[in-house]
Amino acid sequence: MKVMFRLLLVFMALAQGCAWARPPRIVVPPVAQIATSDGPHVLWKGSEATLYQVRDGRASQKVVQGAFDLLLPGITGQPVSLTPEPQKVVCFAHEKPAKILAVSDVHGRFDSLLHLLQAQHVVDAELHWRFGQGQLVIVGDVMDRGPQVTESYWFLRGLEQAAKKSGGAVHVILGNHEAMLLAGDTRYVNSKYLAAPTGLPALSVLYGPTSELGRWLRTRPAMVRLGDILFVHGGISPEVLELGLDLHQINLGIANALGLSPKEAWGDAAVLLSSKGPLWYRGLLPEGGSPQATEDHITRVLDHFKVRTLVVGHTTLPALGGFHGGRVYGIDAGIKDGNPGEAWLWAGGKAWRASADGGRVLLVP
Repeated sequence: MKVMFRLLLVFMALAQGCAWARPPRIVVPPVAQIATSDGPHVLWKGSEATLYQVRDGRASQKVVQGAFDLLLPGITGQPVSLTPEPQKVVCFAHEKPAKILAVSDVHGRFDSLLHLLQAQHVVDAELHWRFGQGQLVIVGDVMDRGPQVTESYWFLRGLEQAAKKSGGAVHVILGNHEAMLLAGDTRYVNSKYLAAPTGLPALSVLYGPTSELGRWLRTRPAMVRLGDILFVHGGISPEVLELGLDLHQINLGIANALGLSPKEAWGDAAVLLSSKGPLWYRGLLPEGGSPQATEDHITRVLDHFKVRTLVVGHTTLPALGGFHGGRVYGIDAGIKDGNPGEAWLWAGGKAWRASADGGRVLLVP
């Protein structure tokens, strides 16, 4: 009888996810010196993961077998669950939630992003998701320029998992700088990532198809639609519109061409990766250069994708604002330049400018 009772206890513990049935937890100490520290970077070889870490200019590594939870104090408020199996390509069309907060062009400034999200009650002081069933959209260009690119990606990766558990979502879409890095273009990479210490793989490997961050980025879409709102880093040019591609075809075309330069691409991909492509085009905003998109072109874009609003980044503005009668919003407010940044907020059926001091101003078309 005692034996049966013990077996029952073991069975119940396993069913509830007891400690020895859970994946191991790897805790990475907080970064002390941003300029001389980096990581972790996780490289997979079958079911084996190698974690690379840089502290005070020196690289170290640790090997883990199978799935594990990665806890990054100061970067994520909860463990990030990692498995040898690569992620599936994410969905890019969803119903519109009651609340949306969108930020663009973080460019390796994790501290600024975190401060902005905390001020707008998306995350709390312990880095936990506090936006409920709301959805956060990062409109491209987390990569390059700043010294906290790795931290920014892990933060968003962890927040993505936490938001899902609360019925919310985090959408990280591709910008031109993500595409540049995956194609081997390191012109704008912060110098600390180019001066890698001995023992740390090259940047092309750290974001290659066998790395955790690299394969995660390769599943990110170039465009996301939330109800009648379309988010895209650059914009939709007349040349792209003439291709007649729908949202799925554009995302698939760019995903299949990632790793190629515009000169190496061909067919539709040559247009999609060019300066006229969704990751690069600037013509939707007044500051975007010539030729400026006409009202007729804006109407055609909205009709083609069956949306009412376009939200774009890429072109830095003095302040986040609406254009073309509120049909287009430009939301790159200069985080990369050291500004506190601003976020585009959809709440109560209206668009707001959300600032890093916690303020919100209604954006009137």
